[in-house]
Amino acid sequence: MDTELVVAIAQITTGIATLIVGLFLAGQILLQRKALDRAHQDADRELSMSSAALDQELLMSRTTREQIKKSWGKREEGLDNLDGEEVDALNVYFRAGFVLSNTMWRLGRLKDRPGYYTRRYEALMDSVAGREYYHRHFRQRVLDSELASIAEEVYKGLEGNHSPA
Repeated sequence: MDTELVVAIAQITTGIATLIVGLFLAGQILLQRKALDRAHQDADRELSMSSAALDQELLMSRTTREQIKKSWGKREEGLDNLDGEEVDALNVYFRAGFVLSNTMWRLGRLKDRPGYYTRRYEALMDSVAGREYYHRHFRQRVLDSELASIAEEVYKGLEGNHSPA
C-alpha cells in the first residue's frame, strides 16, 4: 500500500477512536451528574428530616423535661420574675429555638417561604419571656438581614400587642 493511504487510514482510525473515547467520557459525566443529583436530593431529605426531628424534640421538651415544663407555665411573668433555674430552663429552650431557626435559614431551608419563619418566631416570642429573651440575647445574633427583618417585624408586632397599660 501507498504510504499516504496508510497515514490517511491511521488518521481516520485515530479520529474515530478519539470520538468514541469522547462519547464514552461524556456518558460517564452524565452518569456522574445524575448520581450527584441523587446524592444532593438524599442530603436535602436527610437535612429536612433532621430539622423536623430537632423541631419535635424542642417542642416535646416543654412536656418531657420537668424544669422546662415548670418554667413554661410561667413564661408570661417575664424572665425577671422567675427564679434562676426557671430562667436557665427557658433560656435553654429559647436559645435552641432561635439557633435552630438561624441555622435552618443559613442552610437555605424554606428560604422561599418567609411565612414559615414568621410562624416560628411568633411561637418563640408568644410570651413576655420569649420576647425578652429575643431582645436581650438574640436580636443581634440574627445574621441574615432578611431573617432579621422577619424576626424584628414579629417582635414589634407582638410587643405592640402586649405592651403594659
